[in-house]
Amino acid sequence: MLRLLTTRRWMAWSAAAVVASVGCFFLGGWQWNRWETRHASQTTITNNYDAEPAPLREILPDDSASVTSDLRWRRVKMSGTYDSDHQVLVRNRPLDGTYGFQVLVPFQMADGSTVLIDRGWLPNGASAAEPPPIPPAPTGEVTVTGWLQPVENDLGRTAVNGQVSSIRPNLVEAQGGPKMLPSAYVRMASETPAPQTRPEPLGKPDLGGAAGINLSYAVQWWLAMVAFPLLVIFAARRELPGRKPSTPRPKKVRIWDEEDA
Repeated sequence: MLRLLTTRRWMAWSAAAVVASVGCFFLGGWQWNRWETRHASQTTITNNYDAEPAPLREILPDDSASVTSDLRWRRVKMSGTYDSDHQVLVRNRPLDGTYGFQVLVPFQMADGSTVLIDRGWLPNGASAAEPPPIPPAPTGEVTVTGWLQPVENDLGRTAVNGQVSSIRPNLVEAQGGPKMLPSAYVRMASETPAPQTRPEPLGKPDLGGAAGINLSYAVQWWLAMVAFPLLVIFAARRELPGRKPSTPRPKKVRIWDEEDA
């Protein structure tokens, strides 16, 4: 068998099987990493989304604290007042297939620090230069409950007065807003006291489909990794010198005689 596999033809087939197996190994690892990432994200969202809200300053004790992956969608609450004079809109935001704006308002907490609140969604106005009417934020002391989020990437687009292209406190600060927590914002769930009208809630996060499909793909790739060398070995065995081909077993023939009549 070894002598046969060291011939030029079978060495070529063996090399091809090794290359295919190595490719399957890395493809399986890629799918495994995707499964781990999606599974961890889905577990975090499921555990955090409906959890009992905690004071924001217990989750982020100082301004330098960042929103790590395990803190995304953590329910938080805070008391303070809205700084409605520095309210801005985030443009090009879809909701159920329709584009509009999200409403951002700085919120000064009881300890004097400020966090950016995403109060919800509004449809587009009559034109790009005419945004829709914005339901005002409550005045006076307000308790806000919502979900903690990391800031979005800066898209580097030209600023429009009263509008930003992504949810980043520094972009709101650049339009005259107060200094805010730099690495986090809060997607609002509720306000107390509740106003008569508010922007439309953004809904639950998309979990991105079942993560188990990636685990299934990983197992399939790793099974294929083992299968390629086995196919070469089985094929080579059929060409071994002196190997007798398998012959079908003869069927038993029953002879009819007069006693069967």
